[in-house]
Amino acid sequence: MNAKNEMMALVGGCTSEGTKILVPNELKDEFKKITITSFDIHTEDDSTNYDLIIEETPSDILKIYEKLNDKGIYITTPKSLTDRDLFANLSKLFWIVMPYFYLDKNLNAKPLVFASKKFHPTADIIRHRSDFVENTDYYTTDMHISSFTLPKYIFEEIKDVIRL
Repeated sequence: MNAKNEMMALVGGCTSEGTKILVPNELKDEFKKITITSFDIHTEDDSTNYDLIIEETPSDILKIYEKLNDKGIYITTPKSLTDRDLFANLSKLFWIVMPYFYLDKNLNAKPLVFASKKFHPTADIIRHRSDFVENTDYYTTDMHISSFTLPKYIFEEIKDVIRL
């Protein structure tokens, strides 16, 4: 199952209005599943003004922020759904910072984080993209939206370091 790759790429691709993206090589084919949009995919950093940047593990957040355009989105993998340090650092720069999750094959929740300069991952979902995603194992529009719903005890632990 390809849940993590799909949830990183397709949540980003179905929220960002733009198409210029910087992603790990293993994610580039995920964007082909969005059938009505073509993406300008970069697997090596060669410029700035990306619409979407995805990293497997967080790197220099300030450099990432500077490489994004004024509506850019950044997705990465936190240590947990309560990674207060990462969320607090992202919240210093980004307008929206929201953890989300996918379920692995054993039905364990695995964390991801969505940070954006403008777009909200559920309020600004681009339905004409998300509803036309094909050949997925995990991603659907409903999974996209529901993955941002956290149990209250987790939300209470991080509400002061995230930005909704």
